[in-house]
Amino acid sequence: MIKADIPQDIREYKEQFFFGLNLRQLICAVLMVLLAVGTFLIGHKFIRTDILMYIIVIESAPIAAVGFLKYNGMGFEKIAVKVLDFYFSNQRRKLIYQPEEAVIHGKVKELAYSIVENNRKAELRERKRRKKRGARR
Repeated sequence: MIKADIPQDIREYKEQFFFGLNLRQLICAVLMVLLAVGTFLIGHKFIRTDILMYIIVIESAPIAAVGFLKYNGMGFEKIAVKVLDFYFSNQRRKLIYQPEEAVIHGKVKELAYSIVENNRKAELRERKRRKKRGARR
């Protein structure tokens, strides 16, 4: 008797293309094999084999992620866009509440800056007066 698995949700259905892989996974697997074989054939003349294997794993990992990684129904490229958007885009949430300490600190800082600025202006005026007096003599 032939048995067929039927998924409960239609979105879980994945068309199997070759060896139980869908087309995306098959293309990425072939690319990984080609990249690994090419890197090995070119690199074994120049680099030790143990180091070369690490290089092959590092360069094949992104292709494997694109082909096989799924999280909450999203492929690797959608996950990468979401992560980059989360960390590097402008946050839509604004800081509305400020504690009283922060407000007081801001006012004290403005007052301190104004005092320093007034002292500098007075110092500049005094220097100008001294220059005028020195030029008169």
